[in-house]
Amino acid sequence: MNSGQIKHKHISETWVLSHRVQLQKRNQLQALFQAIQQGLPEEVLAGPPICIIQFITSVRDGYDVDLCFPVWESFGKDSDLTRLLPARDVLSLVHEGPLDELGESYRTLYAWTAERGIVSDEFCHEVYLDPIGLEAIEIQFVIHAWEELLADHLARVVNEESAHQIAAMRDAPTVDTTLEERFQWVRSAVTNLEKEGGDEVCYQVLSRCAHVFPERQISKLREVYLGAEKAGGDMLEAVDAVIDFMDRDPGWGEGASREGYTIYTAKAPRDPAAYEAAKSLEEKRKAYCFCPLIRDNLDEGMPAVFCYCGSGWYRQQWEGALGRPVKIEIVRSLLQGDELCEFAIALPKEARA
Repeated sequence: MNSGQIKHKHISETWVLSHRVQLQKRNQLQALFQAIQQGLPEEVLAGPPICIIQFITSVRDGYDVDLCFPVWESFGKDSDLTRLLPARDVLSLVHEGPLDELGESYRTLYAWTAERGIVSDEFCHEVYLDPIGLEAIEIQFVIHAWEELLADHLARVVNEESAHQIAAMRDAPTVDTTLEERFQWVRSAVTNLEKEGGDEVCYQVLSRCAHVFPERQISKLREVYLGAEKAGGDMLEAVDAVIDFMDRDPGWGEGASREGYTIYTAKAPRDPAAYEAAKSLEEKRKAYCFCPLIRDNLDEGMPAVFCYCGSGWYRQQWEGALGRPVKIEIVRSLLQGDELCEFAIALPKEARA
């Protein structure tokens, strides 16, 4: 069960002692909390423990978790064992009751956000208000600040004055904005951006509004790429080594293939079973789409360049792996009436670094 209402909260940056663990079940947390806290002076602790659960991970079985113990700033700054969690906006819901009912609270929270077209970053926070009994857990849906990213990158790529004309930030959506109102605002901003800036500007702005891909995962791609180069391979051989790694590692949801200096990739469906069972193109497209803003508005006039936002997922991966810029084109898109979204990633043709 859950108590109270869903609340919008701003969490200030927080110093924490952090331990990365792989959990099979949440009830393992009791012993972990006790063991870690026994080694800490009580006076340094500044709040209940936080679990950061990673959605994008190479962990095959169980949960990939950062156990974080908030500490006072004076301790955090002076310790090599601490790190600073950035400030974040969250939608919060307190679950009270057995762990086996936690999923019900998650469904309540995530349904509420989907109804408003709000998306999370690729992790969530759980604050254990009762670390001994595990019967009071605050679920924090970490909001992906899409509108803020749009404003920042409009100002960077275009200019401050034009940015305000393209997107009326004074009227930007809030957590209480309806799905329809949010869609209308984003559609207007993207339409104006395409009209004023053209395709390249749309790519440079919207691809930087994508979900932030976990740096831990990207560092693995970079390691594979550099290892292949060090072994004597050229850039294309190193790229193939990265693609092979992505095919074998569970932290990557879709495969990729290379033709010359171009990598082709497509997202896997959001709901694979519904996608396969779909009896019409409309049903197929809806089952495929990850974006709650678009899923029920596929034919409501959002410009196809909006899918450059999705291309930013791959931009982070491949620029992180290569250490150099890439250019991505939309090959197929739900917003063009296709049954999937496919991207072509153009590799730099210069000699290997």
